[in-house]
Amino acid sequence: MSVLFNNVPGNILVPFWYAEINSGGTPFEGNPRLLLVGQKLAGGSAVAAVPVGPIQSEREADALFGVGSMLSFMFRIARRNAPFQPIWALPLADPAGVAAGGSITINTAPAVSGAGLVNIMGRRIPFQINAADANTAIATNLAAAINAMGLPVTAAVDGTTAYKVNITARHVGALGNAQEVALVADEPNALTAANTTIVALAAGTGVPVLTTALANLGDEEFDFIAAPYADATSLNAIRDFLDDSAGRWSPIQQLYGHYFTANFGTLSANVTLGNGRNDQHVSIMASQTSPTPQWEWAAALAAVAVAHLGDAPELSRPLQTLPLLGVLPPRDRSLWWDIPDRQALYVDGVSGYKVSVDGLVRIDRVVTTYQQTASGVSDATYRDVETLAQLMFLVRYLRGEVSNRHGRQALADDNPFNLAEIATPRSVRNTLIHAYNDLVALGVAEKADLFAQYVVVERDLNNATRLNAYLPVDVVNQLRVFGANVTAFLQYQSPSDAAAIAG
Repeated sequence: MSVLFNNVPGNILVPFWYAEINSGGTPFEGNPRLLLVGQKLAGGSAVAAVPVGPIQSEREADALFGVGSMLSFMFRIARRNAPFQPIWALPLADPAGVAAGGSITINTAPAVSGAGLVNIMGRRIPFQINAADANTAIATNLAAAINAMGLPVTAAVDGTTAYKVNITARHVGALGNAQEVALVADEPNALTAANTTIVALAAGTGVPVLTTALANLGDEEFDFIAAPYADATSLNAIRDFLDDSAGRWSPIQQLYGHYFTANFGTLSANVTLGNGRNDQHVSIMASQTSPTPQWEWAAALAAVAVAHLGDAPELSRPLQTLPLLGVLPPRDRSLWWDIPDRQALYVDGVSGYKVSVDGLVRIDRVVTTYQQTASGVSDATYRDVETLAQLMFLVRYLRGEVSNRHGRQALADDNPFNLAEIATPRSVRNTLIHAYNDLVALGVAEKADLFAQYVVVERDLNNATRLNAYLPVDVVNQLRVFGANVTAFLQYQSPSDAAAIAG
């Protein structure tokens, strides 16, 4: 076997010792980045449609995107669910349209002193009400309390009706519609339905156009992308951006990535949404409603993914039961998904959650919208997001091993003198088999013997400088369902009874 040098020349005559330092290459290690896509406020210093990061703190997020901005809140909840992973953002300017608006009207002042309590977008807002306060004073104090929270809404006393507080979304857009503005009902509250009238946030219009901003990501890798946009135009833009033939999953780009979003609506509406999509690179978390806005749902879900699906062997474990910290379920328990609801969602490519006894929203299953092949044949290959994470890791691992070993080699059919400078189809095949064994040891793949039996590496018939490979990978699956036949006996009549029933 010859010794391969990169820098020590073969014809040097001057004695004595010459040592070059080279990296032997290391196996691929996942270090995924989370990208938050959402709207910024005009006062934020970040440039719209230009990625920024990594973001280190809430203070930095506020400075970049504006206090009370959608992106600032996305960062907060993402950091809570992914404490150590790098977080980037792609800020968007508000689209053309109208900001959603609503109101809280204090019709009559409460007769006694107490706390006034309002829920806005999952945040409890308390303020003091005194028995002597007029309803106009209460409205003024309420507006101040809301604005002090730095929420994605602003409050102002109405210019005509001094006991009415107008609530306006900070951002233009349809996402502001139906966000929570409600009286706190589960503790003593001086504000009641008898003295207070709430008009829900509504009439917001507009959705940002994603195409230009996504194109500005260039060749930066972002394995997990979170955004609250689940409308058809936005999902189509993401589909084209991550596409297998020309997008980030294509053989040319090899950048990969997965899109997480959230959608609020009835079971029928969510099933209809999922049934109309067929994209293995998109996961939609559904809820009928929630105090927590869609942008925080999406950010929390993607943050859990980046924390658990970025490196082996953790990425092969199902996300089920993991909490979405900071996310609140619908306040009406009848709107929580039950088992038939979740079954219907998963059949049509929409993700679902459960609520545990401690009130935490926990992932039940994260599926993709992929349901059939291009020929219209039902296909479950890419149903679960874990499979896509495994494939990202697996392809990068194999690419790293082949590049480290064969990146600067000549190519020949055979290498009878075992020259280090020469690669052959057989040597590359052996590299792939060894790398696949590593992936089995990492819990990403299985059946190494079958891979070794069926893997093919051959020279291209039309291009003497090219190798073609067939890699039949078998990724590890997740334990999803356990079925048990529990057969009860008052007493076994004979030792064979139980065995006979079991079959």
